[in-house]
Amino acid sequence: MTARRSLDLKLILSVLAAFMLSMAFTWFLHSRLSDRDAYKLIDRTFENAEAEITDCVNVRLVQQCMAARERIDDGHPLDTESLQALAKELHVTEISVADSEGNITHSSVQDYLAAPGKPAFNFRTAGGKAEDMMCLVTGPETEYCQPYRSNTANGAWRKFVGVWRPSAGGFIEIGCDGESLRGLARSSIMDLFRNWRVGGTGGIVVTTATGLVLSDYAEPNREGSQWSDPDDSFYWKRKEIEGFPVYVTIPKNAAAVQRDVLVGATAALNGAALVFVALLVGIVISSFVRQQLRVQTAKELEMAKDIQLAALPNVFPPFPDESRFDIWASMETAKEVGGDFYDFYFTGQERVLFLVADVSGKGVPAAMFMMRAKTLLKSIAQTGKPLARVFEEANDALCEGNSSNTFVTVWAGEINKLTGHVTYVNAGHNPPVARRGGRVEYLKSRPSLVLGAMPGVRYSLNEIQLEPGDAIYLYTDGIVEQPNAAGELYGEDRLLKLLDGCTQKRGAVLQTVIDDVRRHAAGVEQADDCTQLVICYRGEPETFSGRYRPVMEDLAKATADLSSALKQVPEACKNRLMVAADEIFANIVRHSGATDWTMTVERTRHPDGIRLVITDDGKPFDPLSSRDPDTTLSAEERDVGGLGILIVKKTMSPVTYRRQNGRNILTIGSDYGNQDKK
Repeated sequence: MTARRSLDLKLILSVLAAFMLSMAFTWFLHSRLSDRDAYKLIDRTFENAEAEITDCVNVRLVQQCMAARERIDDGHPLDTESLQALAKELHVTEISVADSEGNITHSSVQDYLAAPGKPAFNFRTAGGKAEDMMCLVTGPETEYCQPYRSNTANGAWRKFVGVWRPSAGGFIEIGCDGESLRGLARSSIMDLFRNWRVGGTGGIVVTTATGLVLSDYAEPNREGSQWSDPDDSFYWKRKEIEGFPVYVTIPKNAAAVQRDVLVGATAALNGAALVFVALLVGIVISSFVRQQLRVQTAKELEMAKDIQLAALPNVFPPFPDESRFDIWASMETAKEVGGDFYDFYFTGQERVLFLVADVSGKGVPAAMFMMRAKTLLKSIAQTGKPLARVFEEANDALCEGNSSNTFVTVWAGEINKLTGHVTYVNAGHNPPVARRGGRVEYLKSRPSLVLGAMPGVRYSLNEIQLEPGDAIYLYTDGIVEQPNAAGELYGEDRLLKLLDGCTQKRGAVLQTVIDDVRRHAAGVEQADDCTQLVICYRGEPETFSGRYRPVMEDLAKATADLSSALKQVPEACKNRLMVAADEIFANIVRHSGATDWTMTVERTRHPDGIRLVITDDGKPFDPLSSRDPDTTLSAEERDVGGLGILIVKKTMSPVTYRRQNGRNILTIGSDYGNQDKK
């Protein structure tokens, strides 16, 4: 009996020892896996952050290089001391002027210039990255940005940016060391990563060379404080990108909680196995697996949803300088990720393709098939091939390796913005609704086979002529197949009746439809993604153009010309435009330093709307980037200026700015047939 008890004790101790060893190994393994996954995520985040920062810095430095070119082309002295003064004024380290052969003819750096027994620095023969700058005079590029690296000429660390100089041939190059680079790009970087999240609770912090915080994901008001490295409770790495120290951090507690949960679950399973309760073990295991699958599935669906939404154009109006047509789109996703998508893009100088599609199935496979279909259609369409041929080639490509038998329905149209002529193909999709000549009806045609079902299908091309004021509304079956509590579908008849009585213009009609679908559902869960797109053909606008000098006499003339051009516009809209334009005209005359400026008025009648384009050759100035004055303060407490620009931004829509060919171009618009500004 004593020997039996001793054996039982040894067996129990052996099992307990094995159990403890298993738990220790499990804890160690999951700890290492958590560390590895965290640092992999940090490395991937740095790749994305580097692309964002590089783009931001490049845009800022190209603007500064263009400013240097304008000053030089306007007659700024080109001796070394004058260029050094200009470099200091523009907050750059050096400025050089090169001819069409790549020779530096003038520079703020004396070592680059020719001297007795030493030729001038030549980009073509220098080799390395310096030779790449010759693309500005040998190729189609008009601007070129090099990474922040060691200088070919003297080894100093610089970031060089060049812009073509059309007035004299050759190009202008600026160079920035780390200090000037950070100074110029600092304001652009401040809000770049504020909404980024890494691993759910981590994020990105950008600092100056001395450790002052520029952008902090966690504390919006932390800018300007001193950064200190995270303690051992964080996974983190530091990397210098374009001269900015960048930190990516992830709290360890998230990974630790996940690790401890897994270790605890494993302990429960092992404990159940020790007492040989097979049924209990089975229940625990199945429950654990189901929970993990639900968590994993939720993560995959969230990832697929983010991919899906990021792939769709979501800035409206997408072409603010385009007055011949309007296009608006939206997608209301259901709980699960689906395969709906919309898209629109130019396929030629006058042709715009627009489409709505719905992939069979749901979840990650549908989302991945959606991305493949969207990419294929766009890549083929932008080669300029006829629309029917685009569908045929995309269908053949989607059929290859389609073992899941997934397919996609697509309705796509291609409009000539000059004539309003539309050609379209329907691959098994719902017929769109067309508003033509005041009549609203379904644009029905015999649909062809869906994409991805069978290779070798031929697709029929249809056409329709739109007149100014006509529109086409596209949608997916999530709109018409939404049930209510009684199981009744929304239906095509109700959709047609709603659109027939809809008076909203531009993007507001999409919200009107969604609101009506929700009223019909009356609390019933959304059954499918609801995707919509509407395109309205405006036609050729009436145009008035004038050119003026920056003097008070011409300001009065421009105001009178604008008033005359707006004589057929309703008084309320006319008054808003006149007030906004007067602020812009006055700013040009008083502050821009321009030698001339132009005004172009475009008036469309389908629907009624005005677009005002004002250009000047003054110094670069983006009014949309300026901070709005605090109108809650009294006049004595507020900073001087800014109210005029605020009035323009609040009363006009859209308002856009760009700098092109040495000119500021500001566009403001107003639909006086649509006072809700949507």
